[in-house]
Amino acid sequence: MKHSFTKGKDIVLNVQPVTISIYHEYVFEGPCRFGEGEQLTKEYDLMRIAMIHKSFVDEVNEELGGVGFVNILEPIVIKRDETFPVTDELLDEMGKNADIADLYLIKFHPFGIDFALAFAQKYKKPLASVLQCCNDSGMVASLRPRGCEAYGWPSWEDAIEGMKVLRARKAIANTRVLCVPRNNSNNSLSALDSFYHHDEVTERLGVQFRYYNLHEFMDQTNNVDPTTNPTLPGRSCDNINDEDEVEIHAIVDALVAGAAECDMKREDIFPSVKAHYLVNKLLNKLECNAFAAPCPDMCATRRLNEGRFTLCLNHSLNNENGVCSACEYDLSALVSMVLLSNLSFSAPYMGNTSIGKVMNDPELEVSPLLMRNKDSYADAADAMAQANNIAYTFHATPNRLLEGFDADKAPYAIRPFAMGGRWGATIRYDFNRDIGKTVTMCRFDPLCEKLFIARGTIVAGIGYKDENCTEGVFFEVADSKKFYECSLQVGNHIPLVYGDVYDNAVDLAKMLGLEVLTCE
Repeated sequence: MKHSFTKGKDIVLNVQPVTISIYHEYVFEGPCRFGEGEQLTKEYDLMRIAMIHKSFVDEVNEELGGVGFVNILEPIVIKRDETFPVTDELLDEMGKNADIADLYLIKFHPFGIDFALAFAQKYKKPLASVLQCCNDSGMVASLRPRGCEAYGWPSWEDAIEGMKVLRARKAIANTRVLCVPRNNSNNSLSALDSFYHHDEVTERLGVQFRYYNLHEFMDQTNNVDPTTNPTLPGRSCDNINDEDEVEIHAIVDALVAGAAECDMKREDIFPSVKAHYLVNKLLNKLECNAFAAPCPDMCATRRLNEGRFTLCLNHSLNNENGVCSACEYDLSALVSMVLLSNLSFSAPYMGNTSIGKVMNDPELEVSPLLMRNKDSYADAADAMAQANNIAYTFHATPNRLLEGFDADKAPYAIRPFAMGGRWGATIRYDFNRDIGKTVTMCRFDPLCEKLFIARGTIVAGIGYKDENCTEGVFFEVADSKKFYECSLQVGNHIPLVYGDVYDNAVDLAKMLGLEVLTCE
C-alpha cells in the first residue's frame, strides 16, 4: 500500500549554512584589524567575504552533499560593518528559512558570536560550528549558559554523527502513534511498565498518541457492507473491500513465493495480511506513522481466534517499511524502537527480554516458553556453553531488514503462531546466521525520565523452526547482572537494532535531558 504520511526513516535534517562576516567602511588599522594598502579597503573586505563564503559553501556541499539524511538549504551570508550592528532586519535575513531549518551551520569571518547569540535567542534554533579556531568554544560557551542550543564539532565526521542524532530527535518528535487499546488508553495489562502519562511523553519528546477503538478495528477487518459494523451501525467505515483484497492476495503471494520455507496454507496467511492492510489504511487516514495494539487484552475477547490472525506479521512488515510497530501495546518499547531505528537506519526487533547467564555460570536459564522445543533450546545452550553475561530477547516479530532498510531482504520462513489451528502468520528468522554481529538496545523508563542503553554481540538464535513466541536471539553483554538491574528500572521489552549506535543513543538521551543507564 502506498503511504500518504511521512515515515521516520524518510525525515531529513534541513541544514542552513550561514556565513556571518564583517567589512570595514573606513581604512584604518587597530588591535583587531591589520593589513596594508588595498587590504584595508571595503572593496577588499567584500571580496574576501565572497571568497570565504564560497569556500565554506563548497566545503559544506563536499562533506554533506552525499549524506542522505541531510538536506542543505540555500546558503546565506550576513554582512555587517565594523560597528557590529545587530538589527531585526539582519536577524530576519538570517532567519528567512527558519520555518524549515533544523540546524544553522555557522562560519565566522572573523567575528560574529554576538550576532549568533542574538539570533539564537530570537529564533530558538540550534547553531553549530565545525572546527574554526577559537570561535567554536566561544560560541558554544556563550550560547549554552543562556539556554540556547549550540554544538561544536572537531571534524566533519563528528559533525555527521551529531547531525544523525539531531535528525533522530526530529524523527521522534514527528512520530504519531496509532494506538488501538481495549480497556485503557495508557496501558495494556501486559505492559504496565510502559509510559504512565502520555501527555508528558508528548511534552518531552514531541510524540503524539491517537487512539482508536479495538472493536471498531476488528469489525473493519471484515469485507462487509461498511455501514453494517456492530460497533458503528449506519456509519460508512473503512472495512476491507474487494479492491483491497486484490492487493492483499498479491502481498500473500509475494510472501509465500519469497519464503525459504512455508508451513502454512495460503488461506491461513490471508487473515494476518488483511489485518496488516487495515492497519495501514487507518495509518493513512489518521496521519500516523507508528502503531501499537495489545496482545493479551485482544486475545481475551476471542476475536483474534474468531478472525484467525495475530498482529505479529503486521509488526514485522511495518517495521520493515519504516513504520515502527510494537507488540503488547508497549509504547515505551515503541518509542525506543523509533529512536534506535532512526539512528541505525534499519528495522528494529522487540521482544521479551531477560538475562540467561551471568559470569562463570555453567547453565543457561531461559523462559519456559523457549524450552518447549527441546532440540532448538539444546542447540542454543550448546552454542553458549563457553559464553558469559548472556541476555536474550524473544518474540515472533523478527523481520527481513535487520541489516538496514537498503539491504537485500534476508532469507525467512513463514510459520503459524497458533500451533493447533495453524493460523496467525509469523516471519521466522534464523538469528544463528548472525553470530558475532553487534546489536544496540535501549528502553525508556515508565516516567520518560531515563533511557537504558546497552550493546551486545549475538551468540545464538532459537525458534526458527518453531511456532508462536519461541523465536529469539541471545547476545553477550558487558555485565549481565548490571543489565538485569537496569531492566528493573525501565521494564521488560528492550528493543534492539543491528549495528553499534550506542554512542549516538547516549548523545541523543543527553540531548533529550534523560538520565542515561548503561551496563558497560
